[in-house]
Amino acid sequence: MYPKINQNIIIDIKYHDQSCRSIIAEVGEDDILISLPLDRNIIGLLTEGTKVDIIFMADDHQYKFHSEIIGKKKDNIPLCRITKPQEREIIRIQRRDNFRVNSNLRLIINENKLYTINISSGGLLLSCGVDVQLEKGEEVSGTLFVPNTQNKESSLIPFQGEIIRIHLQDQERKNVAMKFTKMDKKDQMKIVQHCFEKQRQMRLKTR
Repeated sequence: MYPKINQNIIIDIKYHDQSCRSIIAEVGEDDILISLPLDRNIIGLLTEGTKVDIIFMADDHQYKFHSEIIGKKKDNIPLCRITKPQEREIIRIQRRDNFRVNSNLRLIINENKLYTINISSGGLLLSCGVDVQLEKGEEVSGTLFVPNTQNKESSLIPFQGEIIRIHLQDQERKNVAMKFTKMDKKDQMKIVQHCFEKQRQMRLKTR
């Protein structure tokens, strides 16, 4: 299963501890064209021969394949040419590898301003006061604020979710686990990239 034209992807630049978002422009017989990111510092890393991992979403699952920068193409927008893998080389990322990371992000649910404890592209764990009215099995809608690594501003991500677990921490606070039930694929990729960056920061701290 190959990514489709105009599909959002993440480029994970191996050996440079950087990642960025891009879009599939064309899927050819031997190569794939992708848009160059807006960040000039990232563009400088995408030189011919650079090894990259490409991550994309399909059917509510994450997929990944290894690739390499093999050139650039001038079009209406500047494009980057990467190697096209064999279809069998595209692997599905298992749910247990769903990039769940500890992250303190702001979100709003039912007009309540809350903060996450951890997050993945499939759901999140949040902390709130016991007075916040949330019940197991309840369907909720809200907005998540995710930092944008390219311009340092937060992206507002609307979502719908289901409360799957509530754990009372003490007399004042509780932890609430929620899975996303509806979210734009482009917004899911923003969360995936945020998780990548968090994982990268943790690796750098342990070096």
